[in-house]
Amino acid sequence: MREKRKTNVMAVISLILSILSILCCCLWFISLILGIVSVALGVLGLRSDNPNQKDAAIAGIVVGAVGFALAVSVAVMRILILTGVAGTATTAALGAGRMI
Repeated sequence: MREKRKTNVMAVISLILSILSILCCCLWFISLILGIVSVALGVLGLRSDNPNQKDAAIAGIVVGAVGFALAVSVAVMRILILTGVAGTATTAALGAGRMI
């Protein structure tokens, strides 16, 4: 008889959320939440009793971590741009801010 294969739902949801976290990286607050949730669901999908689709769980963890990193980098860049620190650092590095 043929063995019935069950779908590892947590692994599939982790993969879907991690892809969405990459696609929504310009909205850093959404991407940050999606990345965290996808990594958590990926880990739960790996530890579940259902051994099917472990590759989807691993892919969800990796892509979710990349989405999380993109969200953090977009948030840091946005903060630097909005506070004006980026422009000050550039002029200070060029020596334009120094008067003789």
